[in-house]
Amino acid sequence: MFFFSLIAIVYFAIRWIINHFIKNGVNKPYKKYTFISLIAAVLFLTVGTIASPTHRSSADQASTSSRISSKYKKKNASNESKRKASISKANSIKEKESSESALSSSKKESESIAASKSESKEDSESIASSESESSKKQSESESSSIAKASSESLVASSSSAKKASETSKTDNASYTQNGGWTTAASGMVFVSDSNKYYTSVKNPGNYQYMTQSAADNSGAKPAPRGNQYARP
Repeated sequence: MFFFSLIAIVYFAIRWIINHFIKNGVNKPYKKYTFISLIAAVLFLTVGTIASPTHRSSADQASTSSRISSKYKKKNASNESKRKASISKANSIKEKESSESALSSSKKESESIAASKSESKEDSESIASSESESSKKQSESESSSIAKASSESLVASSSSAKKASETSKTDNASYTQNGGWTTAASGMVFVSDSNKYYTSVKNPGNYQYMTQSAADNSGAKPAPRGNQYARP
């Protein structure tokens, strides 16, 4: 289109020049100037035709360069899209792994807490069982102690009753008084609180009056010496 416009401009320029010469009175044949204009037009057309491959080549190169650039841009865009998709996929995998790791950690903590609770329950049951056994043993021990104490008390009561019986039996064995001293009858003694027995005392009410055999059986011993209140 450019070359046609250029040829048209040259043609009309030549015609204007011819008309100018005609108006100025130049006496030359019109056909001659027309022939010259045609020759000039053909010349310009030839030049344009020769120059056209170069222009076309430049245009083709520009078009090719544009296509290559567009293709390269599309390729870059595709690569960028793939790279972004790969990054997004990697991030998704990392997030999934992180979530699974957190879930696994939470599950392990729950199992650990459950195990601790189970151990605590077993410990409390063991402690309760130990306390129960200890309480049972203590109760048995207390029961045994009470039974033993009752038995000892019964024995003591029996011994006291026996002593009282012997004392009551020997009450009839009267003792004699002489000058402020009280003398036990034959085979009888006065037993003091210190588990010593005498034959003569000043205050018979402070002693137990029993047979000498009963005193020996109760663990009393004869006094080694006398004093101002009692004599062996």
